[in-house]
Amino acid sequence: MKKMNVFLDEKYVSIFPGNDKSNLQNSLFNPKKITEWNLIFVHLKKFLKQKNVDINTYDISTNRAPYRYVYFDLPYPFLSNFPIWKLIFLNRQNNILMCLEPPTIIPFSYMKIFHLFFTKVYTWNDDLVDNEQSSTASKKYFKIYLPQHNLELNTTPKKFKNKEFLVLINSNKSSFFPFKTLNPFGKELYSERIKAIEFFEKKIPDKFSLYGYGWNKPKKYNLTEFIFGFKKYSTYRGAVADKIQLLSNFKYCLCFENLANVNGYITEKIFDCFKAKCVPIYWGASNVEKYIPKKCFIDFRDFGDYKKLLTFLTSINEARYNQYIKNIEKLLKDKKLIALWSEDGYSNFFLEDVLEIKQ
Repeated sequence: MKKMNVFLDEKYVSIFPGNDKSNLQNSLFNPKKITEWNLIFVHLKKFLKQKNVDINTYDISTNRAPYRYVYFDLPYPFLSNFPIWKLIFLNRQNNILMCLEPPTIIPFSYMKIFHLFFTKVYTWNDDLVDNEQSSTASKKYFKIYLPQHNLELNTTPKKFKNKEFLVLINSNKSSFFPFKTLNPFGKELYSERIKAIEFFEKKIPDKFSLYGYGWNKPKKYNLTEFIFGFKKYSTYRGAVADKIQLLSNFKYCLCFENLANVNGYITEKIFDCFKAKCVPIYWGASNVEKYIPKKCFIDFRDFGDYKKLLTFLTSINEARYNQYIKNIEKLLKDKKLIALWSEDGYSNFFLEDVLEIKQ
């Protein structure tokens, strides 16, 4: 009876954890998976439990009626996902959508016809957000800051002379072509990464390193590479065990988001560089300076081509470089930044803003 009373007081939240099926059956909350995304949700589940909120993936059996259904991106419109879409259609008044992936990955999340089935839509896209506009009668679209794991990590910066020059760390992916054609906004940067790799491998092969999964095999969904073979890069060094540790060994990192020419799309890429005390060469959100001071990174848009960028990088002396690092260290201590982007900040935001439960 006592346990039943606890359930009566406790709010139950059901979530769709994205299109990665490995996160089902509450694997999203498994601390042994140790991906940054999983660790953020391990932290969230513990925090919500303390606030009398139980959160589980939608495929966990329960007799309790969910207080809210929260969807982290829309499921792909495949026949196998029909049960999830049925849940969406049947629970319109309790549905909340979080658009996390860019439209080059999941364009369906940004099709407003589907938003009719959600009471609130959270997005990183500043141009869609309407809850900050006092003239808008109906508030539908809300801002989400993509949460960062261990934002307050205090990595000791290595000396300028002991660091290698330039690195790019990304998985070898490209937009699935049918999804690319459905992208309603922005410019994909997968192809720009290839241009950058080819330039620096040709110009400074001894000072440039490429890391990440998939560069030693054909891209997924790329029929041409499967048939005719894929390009091999001499600067490829393999996959990464510890991204922050690796980044800390380099002066600069080519930090290109998956999407550019949109406002607000800022992911872990630039924050990983900050945590490692590596200076990012950033290309992504058009309004990045609204969130991150320009003195903390190098804006690729200031150069327009890789030759000019390389000339600038080689001109930076130790004193000027160390000023970037000091600016980064100051930023990581900023209370406003921590409140908006950290795990703790995200947990509070999820409870009070998303679920509308006051502490």
